[in-house]
Amino acid sequence: MLHGTKENIEKHLPYLSDELQKALRFLAETDCASLASGDYPIDGADIIAKVSTYLTEPKEDRKPERHDVYIDVHYLAKGREAIWYKDCPAGLAPVEDYAKEKDLLFYPPAAETNVVLAEEGDWVVFFPWELHRPNCFYGDRAEEVKKVVVKVRAR
Repeated sequence: MLHGTKENIEKHLPYLSDELQKALRFLAETDCASLASGDYPIDGADIIAKVSTYLTEPKEDRKPERHDVYIDVHYLAKGREAIWYKDCPAGLAPVEDYAKEKDLLFYPPAAETNVVLAEEGDWVVFFPWELHRPNCFYGDRAEEVKKVVVKVRAR
């Protein structure tokens, strides 16, 4: 997991793959708050930005998830949310498998003890071995969030 703000993206770029650099540059150069919901190809099917707006939910109503094909770069264009995460425990089996259709695997509660309290302008990178439970309450109530998730094909 990597975490930063839009203001410090440039500091991270020399240490990242070309693909992650492209994803973060897109976030740095784009007024993401003005983007309409939908998909925005950045580099064909290898790097795609997906924009959505939703209300956060209680942690217990969200499922931990993981992806095999893509690295997730979450960017909060508006709002705040908690994103719980941890490495996927060896042998933990998914409870819902949409890997072939959507590169999405849901897992049972995994006692995630790490959390990013993401605010407007924050970005967080999750790698294929990491469970993450996004879209959770930042505090004790729902908040509207506009988020860009840039999907970067893992190499």
